[in-house]
Amino acid sequence: MTDRVAACLSGLLLFVTAGFATADDLQIPADQLANLGVEFGMPQVVGLADDFHAPARVRVPAASDFAVVPIFSGAIKKLGVSAGDEVRKGQAIAWIASPEFLELQSKYIDALHRLELGQTRYNNEKTLNEEGIVSTRRLSESKHELEEHRLAEQGLRQFLELAGLARVEIDQLHDTLRLQPELILRAPVNGVVLEAYRTVGQQIDASQPVYRIGDLSTLWLEIDVPFTRSVEIVRGATIVVRQARRNITGTVTTIGRHVDEDNQTVVVRAVIENDSSLAPGQFVTATMTQGKTGEYLSLPAASVVRKDDQDYVFVRKPDGVNIRKIAVIRRAQGQVIIDTDIGVEDEIVTSGTAALKARWLGMGGGD
Repeated sequence: MTDRVAACLSGLLLFVTAGFATADDLQIPADQLANLGVEFGMPQVVGLADDFHAPARVRVPAASDFAVVPIFSGAIKKLGVSAGDEVRKGQAIAWIASPEFLELQSKYIDALHRLELGQTRYNNEKTLNEEGIVSTRRLSESKHELEEHRLAEQGLRQFLELAGLARVEIDQLHDTLRLQPELILRAPVNGVVLEAYRTVGQQIDASQPVYRIGDLSTLWLEIDVPFTRSVEIVRGATIVVRQARRNITGTVTTIGRHVDEDNQTVVVRAVIENDSSLAPGQFVTATMTQGKTGEYLSLPAASVVRKDDQDYVFVRKPDGVNIRKIAVIRRAQGQVIIDTDIGVEDEIVTSGTAALKARWLGMGGGD
């Protein structure tokens, strides 16, 4: 029995020492690393591209591009703006004669009448119930009908708002019971009319756009970059467009991953603050400035593990591996470009990282 206990303690000691971890290190013998399938590789020195020029298109950001669309069919009676005009949010820009819109207003007035009658009935029956003339059940039915009328009125009111009526106009309809003769379309944002699709007198169906309006305070530059160079671009790089004898700058926010089959380019998107120098649809030449220069290290993407939204690699040391936090600048083609204090002669774990991460997080065990 004593020999068996001693053997168990010896095995336990071997297990603990084989995978002992400190705050920044995993102490694992070389044979244990091999059993875990751990392989090492050397980082490669790479340089980010110098400034270069590329064709670019000016676009309206998706969140700033709006279609002005009626929800009812009708005939266009008046158009208040044309392509190129500036508009303010809430400005009336089109008037449509719509029988459906008139019918909706009539339904709302009917709902108001029913609500008023329902309220009167409920008040009367509440008084009669207190006098013992009307049963509680009948009072409950009257109250239920009143709630149905109230919900119907609220639903139609929301439908009128969806149709384009301002709340003050709905209140006016509520108070005067006078129908608004035409459906008014309003500008959804402060911006510029990019396109006008209709003419006065034209019949229009529901959901057909009348205008396209864009908020041009911020624009996108979509730059066609050769795929072989796109891997060297980093988010945050500066884009410069020369326009009207001055420079307009932007910042790279997105690096596309779809390669155009015809010209082998990817789209790199930058955001620029517009001062009316650029217009949507315009073609320009963009100069890309990396904003980061010098030499960096490239590693296989499989070398990197994540923990708490941070990136780490395992670096070889005599008695195991060191856990090193890194800053990833770019990910592409199965590689990562990093900016960190790792040396070019450091041996980095390129295979078996999952097993080491499990040991690091306390989920693994000895072999």
